Amino acid sequence: MSRMNFSELTPEEVLMLAIDVEASNGTRLRTFAELFADYTPDVAKLFAEMADEEDEHKGQLEATYERRFGGVPQKVSEEDVPNVIEAFELDDGEQFVFNAMNLRRALQIVLAVEYQAESFYWDACSSTVDPEMRELYRQLAEFENGHMTWIERRLEGIGGSE
Repeated sequence: MSRMNFSELTPEEVLMLAIDVEASNGTRLRTFAELFADYTPDVAKLFAEMADEEDEHKGQLEATYERRFGGVPQKVSEEDVPNVIEAFELDDGEQFVFNAMNLRRALQIVLAVEYQAESFYWDACSSTVDPEMRELYRQLAEFENGHMTWIERRLEGIGGSE
């Protein structure tokens, strides 16, 4: 699919993009959970729980897609729509952990992605005329906001050295 602006997406494409965002965020969070399992198990557990929530959101969106449009959605991904979610790529996890990663940096990365996901859902909410979709996007934005609150509290609690 060629690159497009968010404002050019059809309601079906916005929903496909939302599915991709949730899948990508779940994968990233699960990667952090695995990377920090031995380092900070409590945070790793919370990353895993957040990943599970992203999977639940993806399932909700897929069920909505199937009910509204039938079948399995074709993919509209983050790469197709620039500036929707700027995510940190985790291609070389070992290099990532041993050379540059600490708990503070991991939380900052996840926080930035959560802010962007929340913004995406508020944009989707304001761009749809369908009340059911507006409510779904509003709920997802609020879930992302809950993640942000938890991450911000955790960052305050660890100070600047970890």
